[in-house]
Amino acid sequence: MRKRIAGGLAALSAGLVLALGAPDRASAQKDKDPKAPAAGAPKFLYGHDLRVRKGGVPHFDKDTPRVGVEVFEDEATKAVVGISEAGAVAVVPAGPVGADKTCKWLTAHDLSARKAGEKEFTQATRKYGVELFRDQGSNRLLYVCETGSVAFAPVPAGLVTTKGPNWHHGLEPKVRAPDQTSFDPAKMFGMEVFKDDNTGGLIYITETGGIATAPAPAAAPEKSKIAPPKTAYGLVLRVRRSDEPDFTDKTKRVGVEVFEDPNAGGLLFYITEAGSVATAPKPANFADARGVTWKSAMALKARKGGEKEFDKAKKYGIEVFQDNRTGHLIFITETGSIAVLPKQG
Repeated sequence: MRKRIAGGLAALSAGLVLALGAPDRASAQKDKDPKAPAAGAPKFLYGHDLRVRKGGVPHFDKDTPRVGVEVFEDEATKAVVGISEAGAVAVVPAGPVGADKTCKWLTAHDLSARKAGEKEFTQATRKYGVELFRDQGSNRLLYVCETGSVAFAPVPAGLVTTKGPNWHHGLEPKVRAPDQTSFDPAKMFGMEVFKDDNTGGLIYITETGGIATAPAPAAAPEKSKIAPPKTAYGLVLRVRRSDEPDFTDKTKRVGVEVFEDPNAGGLLFYITEAGSVATAPKPANFADARGVTWKSAMALKARKGGEKEFDKAKKYGIEVFQDNRTGHLIFITETGSIAVLPKQG
């Protein structure tokens, strides 16, 4: 088995960029879009039982942990939804499902992720194991982190499996809790961005092991000229548990910040107070409408790695909101994991 390829330690003097931002945020209401069509429950497509090594472990063996990932099709949002046993979510537009629903292992990376305030990569920097698979059913790449975080990516024409990740830039965004209006007391997260030279795309990873993927810009930023992310706005999203039928005053609220990343061609990234991250294209202009519109909800089961039946599988509540400024759909789980489906058309 090929050894995994490490990323991060080569950039010993790579600087972090602090993001403080502005206090603009909106709260999600339970009101449903009156034009939203009725739809049935998401359709189960298939599941994967994937071996994912911890950071620094070069080979698979009998003790390699397994991560369960389920894949559903949601008619209401026209999306394929992946949910891991950890309650982490990933989404892509719905499309034809292949007859071969297996997941082919391609390669792996060790991604070093500094904590907020950690100025340089060192041997003590937390290293996360991330495996790269090709999900044959959706014909997408599937990144799976040892934390259970998952992310889809398109399959490029020139896909290879022998190259490593190159550090692209690092950030330190702050995320306010639902009751915080100022960034001063907000929690700060370390975030690294790597370019995967196997795919040509970017991998975002936070200090908590949340991952996301994105297209890479034409050129990487100069290490001495990394720009801080530009705060766009903040949201407070209400997310019900899988056994919580209605929104109430006790429903969990999750703080989400939306930033523009100038180092990635102006890409937007959404980050939650749990350290989960998702990316989406920035529209030419933000709409005047603020806040979000609730679209739908679902409760999806995800089996643990090694489990064949759904009897003991944990069920996770997921809310879907439309971001009124961008038109993107936000999927957020009761664990605070987030994924964004870009506006179609």
